[in-house]
Amino acid sequence: MTGLPGAFDGRIVHHREFHPRREFTGERVAIIGSGAAAARLLPGIAAEAVRVTVFQTEAVWIVPRAPLPPVALRHAPDRLVRLVARANLRWQVRDSWLRYRLTPDDDAGVAVHDSYYRTLRQPHCRLVSWPIARLAPLGVRTVDGIEHRVDTIVFADDSHHVVRTIGRGHHLPATAARVGAADRKESA
Repeated sequence: MTGLPGAFDGRIVHHREFHPRREFTGERVAIIGSGAAAARLLPGIAAEAVRVTVFQTEAVWIVPRAPLPPVALRHAPDRLVRLVARANLRWQVRDSWLRYRLTPDDDAGVAVHDSYYRTLRQPHCRLVSWPIARLAPLGVRTVDGIEHRVDTIVFADDSHHVVRTIGRGHHLPATAARVGAADRKESA
């Protein structure tokens, strides 16, 4: 169900099953998922847990609620959304290495959240961007060989909080790309 090899002896929670408020008090918690899902879950879990490690499977752009509400965000030009997201990241995350790891590559989702970066900067929270090699009995092992010991793993495979996707380049819509390919085949 997790899609990861190995077995974990601790508690595994799927994001739809947990109810924060003293569920993680005093625990070391791993959140495994995309930046959008982690942004939604991290503040509540970090308020209770003694340590939280976010294993980011995919970075997303995070924009605050104030400048672009979700409705306007869906229709804003990609360049404007990327500009607001980059400014938000730069303003909230001063550590260049952390900022680099939070910056998406190529096409990326966009999520709206006000406190994800602030929570992630707390001393008991950290971001791991190395791919996960496997689950281990006491935690999560990344491809760099480090075993991160945790009491609970929360799988945050939620993409419902991505408001839209933006790309770096000018991409044709899928239908236009298919039509163009068909035209090239016919002319050959």
